[in-house]
Amino acid sequence: MAAPAAAAQDTAHNRYGCKSCGADLEYAPGTFQMKCPYCGNETDIPMDARTAPSEHGIGELEKLPPIVTSFVAGTKAITCKQCGANSQIPGDKVSTTCSFCGSGMIVPQEKTRNLLKPEGIVPFAFDRPAAHQKFVNWVSKGFFRPAALKKSATLENIRSTYVPYFTYDAQAHSLWRGESGTHYYTTESYSVMVNGRSERRTRQVQHTRWTYKSGTHDQFYDDELVCASKGLAGGLVEKVEPFNTKAPAPYTEQMLAGSEAEEYSLDPKEGWRMAAQRMLNNERQACSKLLDGDVQRNLQVSTNLAGATFKHLLLPIYISSYQYGGKSWRFMVNGQTGEVVGDRPVDWKKVLMVVGGAIVAIIVLAKLAGAF
Repeated sequence: MAAPAAAAQDTAHNRYGCKSCGADLEYAPGTFQMKCPYCGNETDIPMDARTAPSEHGIGELEKLPPIVTSFVAGTKAITCKQCGANSQIPGDKVSTTCSFCGSGMIVPQEKTRNLLKPEGIVPFAFDRPAAHQKFVNWVSKGFFRPAALKKSATLENIRSTYVPYFTYDAQAHSLWRGESGTHYYTTESYSVMVNGRSERRTRQVQHTRWTYKSGTHDQFYDDELVCASKGLAGGLVEKVEPFNTKAPAPYTEQMLAGSEAEEYSLDPKEGWRMAAQRMLNNERQACSKLLDGDVQRNLQVSTNLAGATFKHLLLPIYISSYQYGGKSWRFMVNGQTGEVVGDRPVDWKKVLMVVGGAIVAIIVLAKLAGAF
């Protein structure tokens, strides 16, 4: 299999102008078209850009060519000093803010990175106005939210951002063995002194019967996701997952029109180590279930991961924040599923009211119990 496609070097900036009015076209979510945000003119994305992306063997990571450019033609990479995210901006743009933490502290990325071109892309399924509405529906949901939150929250610009991910596949074959313990009980008698007299009583005593077991477990891991963004690693991005990556579109620059894209910060080899560890942990849990029992001991699992492959995808996330109570609150919207996650303020008066009510109820019940 050929090595993963890499970004071309020193290419001209492809700007997709509207044939009617000259404005920059934007990708139309849910379609294979670009659309002018001003006059509505639509332009088809070429049919040859619709070939399904390929998987690549893990061994190909050792053969990466020395690519020293960004993966989008005519753009340059910037790095945020605050959160470490790597982003793509037009080559003629001299300043911007970080899409991930809002910081203006950015510097040109040194052109010394080996960079894989994305293999595929999961396009946005809905536009910014729809993402805004999903935010409105989410922000004040829940009893403990301030009553004025929905009306007072000041939303900042929602950015449609393609976030870098690696997906990993592997066939796991595990051999396991261990001891399964089943509890059983016997009745024993004992003596106790009551008012100076010895009385005989009985009690149930727990014992454990141990049984040696062994077996195998097989599972195919398909598209184990690893976020390759330093700016978004952990926290909210894990909550905004999952994505359906079973049928991604092939990577094409036209589908990025109107959105931002981040270069990956995580080395794909490190991503494989993370994904493999998840698979191994999952295999241990699966083998533990097969061993069964009330308790277990000496569980040993030996797992082989065969036929490992990977691909580099860009996945859609709307990233923004809103102002409330003099503070900035961050949130994300999954651009495929519509799932909204983020930080929201709490009305502590409502919390205290509920806690106080619970305490009063406990006191009343205790008094009633004492009266009987």
